[in-house]
Amino acid sequence: MKLMWHSYRYYPYEMNLARRELSTLLPTAKPAENKYGIRLYGSVDRRIADRLVYFASLEDGETSELTMQARLERAGANGGNRQSTRYSAHGIHEYKGKFNPQVVRAILNILDIPIGARVIDPFCGSGTSLLECAHLGMRAVGTDINPFAVFVANAKLTAIGRPAVELRNALEAAVKRCRTIRPPKKGNARRDYLSAWFDGDVLTEIEKMRIAIDGGGTVDSAPLLAIASNLLRDYSLQDPNDLRIRRRKSPLPEKPFHAAFYDAALQFCAKLADAQAVLRRPLSNSRAVLLDSRDLGTKRLGGAAGKFDCALTSPPYATALPYIDTQRLSLVWLGLVSPADILPLESRLVGSREVRGESKSLLLRDLQTNEARLPVRQARYCTALQSALSEADGFRRQAVPLLLYRYFAGMAQVFRALRPLMHDGAPFALIVGSNHTVLSGRRFDIDTPKHLAEIAACSGWEHVETVPLQTYQRYGYHMSNAVTGEGLVIVRAA
Repeated sequence: MKLMWHSYRYYPYEMNLARRELSTLLPTAKPAENKYGIRLYGSVDRRIADRLVYFASLEDGETSELTMQARLERAGANGGNRQSTRYSAHGIHEYKGKFNPQVVRAILNILDIPIGARVIDPFCGSGTSLLECAHLGMRAVGTDINPFAVFVANAKLTAIGRPAVELRNALEAAVKRCRTIRPPKKGNARRDYLSAWFDGDVLTEIEKMRIAIDGGGTVDSAPLLAIASNLLRDYSLQDPNDLRIRRRKSPLPEKPFHAAFYDAALQFCAKLADAQAVLRRPLSNSRAVLLDSRDLGTKRLGGAAGKFDCALTSPPYATALPYIDTQRLSLVWLGLVSPADILPLESRLVGSREVRGESKSLLLRDLQTNEARLPVRQARYCTALQSALSEADGFRRQAVPLLLYRYFAGMAQVFRALRPLMHDGAPFALIVGSNHTVLSGRRFDIDTPKHLAEIAACSGWEHVETVPLQTYQRYGYHMSNAVTGEGLVIVRAA
């Protein structure tokens, strides 16, 4: 049998993952690799080979069959000339900071997680891992502190589990209702906040559409609202390319919001129908839960029972992305948080850049005394950063040592809280990026994957390995702060 490569260009780490998933899933087959793919000698189970991510087709004599991954990527996508990451329900929202779905599936293959296994993602974000587990027939639970992340994740899972034609019918009904709706004009904190970020006519349009979608009273409302929320930044007075608050200089789109929403929803329904035609097995129950992963040991996972066979996640990076602030328009528009709760919620995130009020002095005390009882190397590293500060460093850099210490402490809490929920020996895979800072003119490289591996080893886990991953080139406002390297950290419950 021959396994043929996809036609798109691979990153070196993708080739490495391809070989590793092959050796795990088909350990008895002897591979011979060339530029077109890999020929396998020996017995090959086609059903298992169909799970492979980084191969486009299986060829055996005169027959050729696309892998499940290739069929999903090509369903309503680009014909296979480039890697698709928005197949199935993944494209419902351009959520910032999500990780590549192919990597998720490859990790599950490399770790040899069987169909029907229980998987947990403690930082599930918009549900990339949950959806991939659903595709494979695994039972996944995700937690996140961000209400919008949980909303989008569950919207994806709802969409993939419903016939696409029903979502299309709900769309048509919502558009029809929208023509007769007159949104209330009475002011409140929510509407006042939105009025500051949308022109009056645009705000009227988006409010009418929200009411029309909600008025359907069906589970299809969540996927449609997620699609609509993905357009809010483009139609707001905020620069749509900026993660923080910055007024736009470019004109608003010429296409009306309701027309843009209808077109986007139609495209999503078509892509969803194509993906559902590919998926052969019934989708298992997966869900996202609004929960701080640091509290996993003290709060129930929405009725989840039994221990987990695997954990995987892409956790927040230290001081990397302002997740809440980036999505504040959607959070308020959907009524998930009040405007007054945005900044307090942002400050509670693991990896938050926010230090407010007395917390800075408390953080300094915690750093100096190692209140979180971090491993010695991480505590000393943060102390060394603090000692390197000078008056020439601005307020953002002044906070870096404290924020890094708080990040390490938060991740240590997650490792400790998650461990009792796992079977002994169960793997935990984390994709995390390295970054750097400059203090007093001196550059400090922060090897986050190595730090987290050492923290995990002191929190009930055994470090297995760290696999380097190359990141995509970033452009625009934030290219100077972009993560330049990532690592796949694999640990096991000790």
